[in-house]
Amino acid sequence: MTEGFNNRRHHRTDSLNLSYFNVDENDQIVDQGMGRTLNISQSGILLETTTELSTGQLMDMEMAMHDQLIAARGTVIHCQPLGDGQFQVGIEFTAIKDKDLAILKDFI
Repeated sequence: MTEGFNNRRHHRTDSLNLSYFNVDENDQIVDQGMGRTLNISQSGILLETTTELSTGQLMDMEMAMHDQLIAARGTVIHCQPLGDGQFQVGIEFTAIKDKDLAILKDFI
């Protein structure tokens, strides 16, 4: 997500919380956590968390949209320290089921 703010591919909507699982190349969970989503689009999510995440880290995520949970897989594109032990993490979606994408589009 090296695109500038005005060059975004999709509209971003403010969002609240999500849980995530860091997985390795064998789909084994290596860590888990929770974060606060700062915004979300069809192509990715901006997350605030207390855990520093590595660029390229593969993530499985669950997000509440309206009254439904959706799941997505993504890759950490950037992680920037915010101070006070907080990090801002940009994640690009790499896989999301059609039904979950439809819920996400409706939410946005």
